[in-house]
Amino acid sequence: MELSTSLTVSENGSGSMTVVARADAAAVAAAPELTDSLNLDDLRTAGWTVDVVPPTADGYLVVTLRRTFATPEEATILLSQLSGENGPLRDLVLVRSGRTNDARYVFSGSAGLPSGLSGFADSDVLALIGAAPFASSLATQGLSVEDALAMSLTVTLPGKVESSNASSMAGAEDDVSTTFAWTIPMDESELMLTAATRNRDLSAMLAGYAAQGFLVLLILLVAGAVLYVATVAYRRKASTPAS
Repeated sequence: MELSTSLTVSENGSGSMTVVARADAAAVAAAPELTDSLNLDDLRTAGWTVDVVPPTADGYLVVTLRRTFATPEEATILLSQLSGENGPLRDLVLVRSGRTNDARYVFSGSAGLPSGLSGFADSDVLALIGAAPFASSLATQGLSVEDALAMSLTVTLPGKVESSNASSMAGAEDDVSTTFAWTIPMDESELMLTAATRNRDLSAMLAGYAAQGFLVLLILLVAGAVLYVATVAYRRKASTPAS
């Protein structure tokens, strides 16, 4: 099973999130009813676009979820819905600060399964089933969590990298964005996620400074013209003989 999550952020802080789950041929063979039993209506109601591709020739079943957001704050809310407090993706936050033409983007959070398989369920579910989810199934097949599930996270932020602990980074050819990728550990360890970029539009900043300079010059010229006219008028009045 492969589970990948990607977050793409635009310069204004809006963007999109995509979650792709791929069940391989072995998983589909073990649960042939999986395709027909998926109930994703709640996600559709919540605003997610859902696309389910039935098993292909290579046996893979692919489920893709997509959702757009308008602000970093909205993105943070969506990120918090990816997993529970003990799940594999926790405390994910996206922050944008600075000005329109000089902004800083910071992504942070933690990942992994320090609580093991128990991280895939909340306390109520754990109390109901009496054990960590999937534990019995994996034990029967002789598989570890690492064997059964691979998870990855990709985040694309505007601007050039300032700092990061990503497994890999790739900047766009035009330097307008940087993509960070992490492999999520499944061995009960914990990985802190950090990535920061700075997006500076130098041409726009220079144009802004030039516009401000021109405005100041225009004000000085107008003030000078007004002062000149006032001076000339005063001199003419002073030189006019009294009748």
